[in-house]
Amino acid sequence: MRLILVLGLLLLSFGVRADWLSALQAYENKQYAVAKTGFTNLLPLGNANAAFNLGVMAYYGEGQEVDLEQALTYFLLAEQLEHEQAGGIVKRIYEEASTAQRAGAEEAAAKALAGVFIKKNAQRYQLSKEQPPAEISTPMPDIPNDVTRKHPFGYVVVQFLVDGEGRVKVADAVDGFPEGAFDPYVFRTMGRWQYEATGKAHLMSVRLSFWATGSMNARSANQIIKGQNLWSYAQLGSSKHQEMLGSVINLVSMVSGAEVYIDEDLPAPANEPDVSAWFESRKFDINIPGLAGSVSVATNEKGEIVRLLDASELTHPAAETLQGMRIRGANSGFFRLSNSLSQDRSFSRVSKKNSILVEQYHAVHQELTAGYWWKTAAANGDRRAQRILGAQREDWQFYLIQQQDPLATAWHGARLWLDGEAAEGKALLEQAQAAGYKPASELLQALSL
Repeated sequence: MRLILVLGLLLLSFGVRADWLSALQAYENKQYAVAKTGFTNLLPLGNANAAFNLGVMAYYGEGQEVDLEQALTYFLLAEQLEHEQAGGIVKRIYEEASTAQRAGAEEAAAKALAGVFIKKNAQRYQLSKEQPPAEISTPMPDIPNDVTRKHPFGYVVVQFLVDGEGRVKVADAVDGFPEGAFDPYVFRTMGRWQYEATGKAHLMSVRLSFWATGSMNARSANQIIKGQNLWSYAQLGSSKHQEMLGSVINLVSMVSGAEVYIDEDLPAPANEPDVSAWFESRKFDINIPGLAGSVSVATNEKGEIVRLLDASELTHPAAETLQGMRIRGANSGFFRLSNSLSQDRSFSRVSKKNSILVEQYHAVHQELTAGYWWKTAAANGDRRAQRILGAQREDWQFYLIQQQDPLATAWHGARLWLDGEAAEGKALLEQAQAAGYKPASELLQALSL
């Protein structure tokens, strides 16, 4: 039953000190009070391993008296958080525990679960509830040759404020890989962007992708995922490497043009994951005049659309008109069709007005998705991964605000301000400003005009 994870000296010497690893290192050094505090601090993040390890410590009396009821409490919590080994151990401890201990543990575990901030199914976080203004001029950044030679591929996710005259006034990166490589050029160019003047400010976000033609193929993509021991360290539990691996998988997915879905029946990847199939999607083509938005479809062995999987983001044409259309080069499978680049812009995939981006869905194990590694890194205490998820999910966004993270606090404050809660929004912006977050001052100035 002693399943506390053991961390090799190689990883510790690498210099990674995320919350999870700090707690684990304290445990290995028999600093049980420090380890217990570290694991406990991870419980609101829904960290199943932290709950499991606290159960082990209570069961064996490590740094405390043996406490069967407390051990059962933590194992019950770990089971609710979907730890793979917890269920079997709960059954064993139930045989050892008294009726009173079982009842006490169940009540305590229910309270602990209610205190978990991060939920399994959270609402999507939205910077704005309003329709964004129309683009007038939004050119892609001009990246210098010396930068592209060093970083031939990458992306940046930017949150920004557009004023009433349609000009970008404040911008900051929420995610990107390599981190910070393209930010100065993106911000400089976005200062020249022009949107429709609506007379009021808008909060928006955009993902800008950069890669030189031919800079990544199936072979190089596999090497990037495994490069610099990224895959190995992520598997060992390094939250920083987990966050980076998520961003790398996200980048590979963008460059390949592939979409993925999780197949729970697939085995976990071997030591050398293979994403070669993701690059086959670049050969597909379909002609749908006037396509606006995106739609996910299923095709037969001839590549003909036989079923609509998700047409919620399709605005034109009518969904039923797609039935029977053929995706050239495709056979039986699942595909996403889109011609909208408003939220995902790339200097290497510049679409003409009526061109269609065809992305094939590939079945993968969850460990070959960006979301899996970002979620794991965030639950292990990595702040950057938490910010990435905070831009996507309400639970992570509000956790960051609770933790007084200046980036999350400032942009949510701006959202409140524009939603009519100016006093509350201003208070959050001033809080982020006091923490030294420069964009908070810029947002305050722009919103006060």
